[in-house]
Amino acid sequence: MLREPAMNPIRDFRKIPRRTPPVFLFTLVLLTPWFSGCIQMAALWTNMTGGDVIEPEYVLSKGPLLILIDDRNNLITQPTALRKLHRGIADRFLEYRVNSRVVPFSEWQRLQQSAKGYDKMTIREIGAKLGADQVLYIRVDRFTLKSEPGAPLFKGEFSVRVKVLSTARRGDVRLWPRERNGHRVSATTEAQSSESGKSASQITEELTKELSRKIAEFFYEHREFAE
Repeated sequence: MLREPAMNPIRDFRKIPRRTPPVFLFTLVLLTPWFSGCIQMAALWTNMTGGDVIEPEYVLSKGPLLILIDDRNNLITQPTALRKLHRGIADRFLEYRVNSRVVPFSEWQRLQQSAKGYDKMTIREIGAKLGADQVLYIRVDRFTLKSEPGAPLFKGEFSVRVKVLSTARRGDVRLWPRERNGHRVSATTEAQSSESGKSASQITEELTKELSRKIAEFFYEHREFAE
């Protein structure tokens, strides 16, 4: 009499403890330093792209602020440079919540043109006349669009001295920095042929954009390589 072959008993695999394959454990041991290295590399990359956090060198008040650009030696050859530099700094102060009460450029210009004896007024007096609590004073040291007069290359440079003064009536109104003549700040452009399609106005735009950023960064927290 034929019999059916005996059936193997059904095993409940849920009740059988599973062991981690040795190969997996070995692979995990090998990869752990790699994952750790990736984390370190990610941190390094963040620092490389953003750089260290730089604290503001001086915290301006939130009261009315006059940005006074002094070109007493008439070094600037592009009429729009002063206005563009002023606007660039004011826009950054607004964006980074440094100060939202910058005296409009037009008000300072109007005072300069209408006030009798303007050239004899002190920085403090000009700021007080315009209702400012503080003055960001910027004295132009150098402005050029070419390394040498008549050269066929554009190579711009815009250098200034920067300091902050109070309009309060007191003996010493200088607030920042300690150097009497202020911080020297410069912006430059790469040498470019005058036939490259760039104009004097475009070079001026590049200079004022870079210089306004460098000046504004003295007064708010930023990363070293943010831009």
